Amino acid sequence: MPADALLWLRAGSHTDALWAAEQALKTGCCGALLLWQDARPDALRRLHLAAARTGDTLFVMLRPLSAERQPSPAVLRVALYPVPGGVSLDIVKRRGPARSEPLVLDLPSPIVESRYARLARHPSAAPAARRVRRASV
Repeated sequence: MPADALLWLRAGSHTDALWAAEQALKTGCCGALLLWQDARPDALRRLHLAAARTGDTLFVMLRPLSAERQPSPAVLRVALYPVPGGVSLDIVKRRGPARSEPLVLDLPSPIVESRYARLARHPSAAPAARRVRRASV
């Protein structure tokens, strides 16, 4: 995706970020919304309802691993863990029967050998935006 097709919003507060995300979901103004926030269950429910109302926007909420056991209205919840040569994907919640074993996705060696392979040494990373338009809310 070209960088000029992305819009990165930096909200002044946690509350502003949740409000902006909810408005974007309600209006269906974008094809996808990725949100890095830790939110309470009531805020998650509002966001989930807003996303379901229009169905026009892919909504991905990235939360810390510490939120893994907290309730969420999400239909699918996954936890990602770095493993040598790839990433382990643990399905925390899904429709249908539970999956007891994580999926291990091998990453192509050009990725594994790149600077992104350092992920295995860093349990989490703050979202970065390079060459992305910024807007304040």
